[in-house]
Amino acid sequence: MFQQRDFSVKYSDVSEDRWLVSAHLIDQQHDIMTELEIDIPTLSVSGSRIEFRRSPLKQCLELSEKAGELIGCSVIHELSHELDQLFSGPYGCPNLRHLFGISGPGFIYVYYPKLLTEGKMKQEEWWKMVGTKLKDDCIAHKRLSEQFEDKNR
Repeated sequence: MFQQRDFSVKYSDVSEDRWLVSAHLIDQQHDIMTELEIDIPTLSVSGSRIEFRRSPLKQCLELSEKAGELIGCSVIHELSHELDQLFSGPYGCPNLRHLFGISGPGFIYVYYPKLLTEGKMKQEEWWKMVGTKLKDDCIAHKRLSEQFEDKNR
């Protein structure tokens, strides 16, 4: 028998200084939504919410209050670590970790390309940021940062 888990993420620019990031998981046992409000230009979480529309156990609902602990986190520098602390292990939920983990850090790959297409950021600024502020995000950024450092020696 085939089973499916569907994850979706939506990024909405609500105003010049705020974005709303929504993530949704639906499978046989779960229907969970998470939301992050992200302040611009600080790229920090100003609001966070978890909604269990369906969950396998009533204990899952205990985690809803943890959403507030994400407020103030930098999407670039702190969010992934905070998500590990809040939602990993025996008092967490891997589904919430995944929902917030794909939506929050993924924001930069929506926000900055939008700035580029609107002419509010130059390509050179983006690549410099990838090679400095985002250098520890993934192997591609790490390699770019090494090239950036070699070029500036």
